Amino acid sequence: MVSGSVYETYLYLSKKKFAIQVIQVENIKIIYEKEILLENNSNQLKLEDLQNFLDNNILKIEKILKQFVKDVFVILNSDEFFSVLLSIKNNNNGKTLSLEDLSYSLNEARDQCKKTTEQKKIVHMLIKNYHIGNKDYSSLPENIKCDNFSLDIKFICLSNNLIKSLEKSFKRYHISINQIISADYVENFFNDNSDIFKKTRKIIQGCNRNEVNFFSKKKKVRVFLRNFLIFSDKSVFSSNICCF
Repeated sequence: MVSGSVYETYLYLSKKKFAIQVIQVENIKIIYEKEILLENNSNQLKLEDLQNFLDNNILKIEKILKQFVKDVFVILNSDEFFSVLLSIKNNNNGKTLSLEDLSYSLNEARDQCKKTTEQKKIVHMLIKNYHIGNKDYSSLPENIKCDNFSLDIKFICLSNNLIKSLEKSFKRYHISINQIISADYVENFFNDNSDIFKKTRKIIQGCNRNEVNFFSKKKKVRVFLRNFLIFSDKSVFSSNICCF
């Protein structure tokens, strides 16, 4: 172990395979890696198999690191993800479209989604299209004036019950879930055969500039989008990560 090193733990879960990888963040060096194939004829993730997998690996990892694993990024391949498509339109009165304007619309869209999916959590929020004036844009154009704009947004959600079951599996080791990431979303975004862990790290680091994340800090909120930072009264959105 390198003194003072920072590590990240990634866990891939599907009904047919579990895999875990620990990296040293500074140089992206793989410290530990293990996978197993499962005999599972059901459509459900078997949490008893997950418990056995954690039993066989967490203590080994902690001995190598000489420190506890505190949290984990869960890459989940599951049919239980549920997508919601939503469009939201707002007036802009001929002004230059700003991140503050987007912040209001994104908060409104998120609130609408949460009302219609009460038993699910939003895992990913993706802006699929910016309709500004009479034109469509794949990303937010700079210094553009418009009377109105609309956003086409895709929400990827997951049931609260499954999230709570996963959290319970890790609680035994005093490990929290840093973030849940949809494996299908990662694979479809890159559409190649490269390593799922590498692709997930790129997603977490914000390679998809149209992914939005909200981070609430009491009453003060930071808002990130495409490497810009502003403040909003309600919540945070960012081109990065998380469940909300």
